[in-house]
Amino acid sequence: MAERLLITNGKIITPNEILDGHSLLVEDQIIAEIASGNMRVEDCETIDAHGFYVSPGFIDLHIHGGKGSDVMDATPEDLLTITRFHAKGGTTGLLATTAADSLENTLAAIDAVHQVQSKAGVGSTILGIHIEGPYFNYEKKGCHLPGAIRNPVANEYLQLLDYTDQIRLMTLAPEIEGADGLIQELAKRNIVPSCGHSNASYNQIVHAVALGLRHSTHLYCAMSGVIKTGAKREGGIIESTLLMDELTTEVIADGRHLPPELMKLAVKCKTPDRLAVVTDAMRGAGMPDGIYTFGSKDGTQAVVKGGVATMPDNTGYASSTICMNDTIRVMRDLVGVRLEDAVRMASLVPARILGMDDRRGSLEVGKVADIILFDDRMHVHRTIVEGIAIR
Repeated sequence: MAERLLITNGKIITPNEILDGHSLLVEDQIIAEIASGNMRVEDCETIDAHGFYVSPGFIDLHIHGGKGSDVMDATPEDLLTITRFHAKGGTTGLLATTAADSLENTLAAIDAVHQVQSKAGVGSTILGIHIEGPYFNYEKKGCHLPGAIRNPVANEYLQLLDYTDQIRLMTLAPEIEGADGLIQELAKRNIVPSCGHSNASYNQIVHAVALGLRHSTHLYCAMSGVIKTGAKREGGIIESTLLMDELTTEVIADGRHLPPELMKLAVKCKTPDRLAVVTDAMRGAGMPDGIYTFGSKDGTQAVVKGGVATMPDNTGYASSTICMNDTIRVMRDLVGVRLEDAVRMASLVPARILGMDDRRGSLEVGKVADIILFDDRMHVHRTIVEGIAIR
């Protein structure tokens, strides 16, 4: 590996504009310089990016699996399969996302993450862990294991939180018994508490925000909308998320989960500075059509047909089978978002949500060299993770 890497002739996507005809220099895995024209640097590997966009690598806050593997398989080999596969779609950093399961199985998945986090140059960097479940409202369980859904109890979740310092985000239903204490504990440990798989009302979300709630998981999906009780109406999580500046959020931008108008509404309300795009990809991503499990190999079944994952009874989607470059294509071509804004929602915004935007998420001098090259059709031609080209 060359200690220095020079990328020339590309269209460099910065947080606010696209710089044509510029060069970018990487030294010791850090972006050292961005300058107009073609720089000349001796003893340096050079990439001619003519015809390509040079973009910050994508950060996926919500990803369960791919290429036949799931985080809940709980082996280093499966995690490396996932990171290698999604690096090809431009993901340079991700949160390994669990599914509702037993404490024992969740701890096993976390242990596997620890084992692979030190491996460089083999795929996307695992930036931490997203615990999705098991603390859900049963009515909004989605494709998670029904028997695993339960309320948070301190003597269980403290074991989970004390086991690792790598948990970055946790999705829970804030209205269920025991959630108040969990939200406070997460906020105290600087873990992002997120509402999801929930029937919470607006007033319950206001209460949860006061306790430390900061994010909303896969907007519009597995969450309450307008709640009607007799003649009375009250906002649900959807309305709360769109209204409240205190909450960031994410959309599964696969062009299936949400129609364009709902994504346009999310962009209008949250702006590209507080809305992230995610894949929520499952093990069927990158695989032929067939039947796959969501979560562990003993998890719920999902049917992948035409590249779309649904519940066997077709009553709902079961995660997605996309990569992050697909989300950029959807946001640009289906939703009508500017390319640089779509890229920001896939890079700088998730980095900001995780508190990592001082060192990741954009092409700026002094930041980690997570860089991808893609063409006008969003096909990724090169992925560079922490200065190392992924083959």
